[in-house]
Amino acid sequence: VCLSLMAPRPSSGELWGLHLMPPRILVDCCLPNGILVSLECLREAPLTSIKQQLFSEARKYPLHHLLQEESCYIFVGVTQEAEREEFYDETRRLCDLRLFHPILKVIEPLGNREEKILNREIGQCVS
Repeated sequence: VCLSLMAPRPSSGELWGLHLMPPRILVDCCLPNGILVSLECLREAPLTSIKQQLFSEARKYPLHHLLQEESCYIFVGVTQEAEREEFYDETRRLCDLRLFHPILKVIEPLGNREEKILNREIGQCVS
């Protein structure tokens, strides 16, 4: 189970149309090697905890040897605004992602990671 040692921060509590997000959520994670892993996570779990649990669980599945180290990957998901978002900030909690469905895809980020983070932050400030 994804556990966070930090005190929970307030969140919107919304997830894929549910008024209140349950305390534990089943999240489907699609790995780059084509394997789908379902994890039960706490709603306050940060992406770092989810990623650690995912890669620990992935060792039990076939084709694990095709994966690189977990630090080579980021999560991507579809938000409630129907936009594909890459999640570079792994301190973000599951309950704050505003996912359309509890599905996270693991990808290798293309391009300069720092530049993408900066562009995302600028975009948030402008809008």
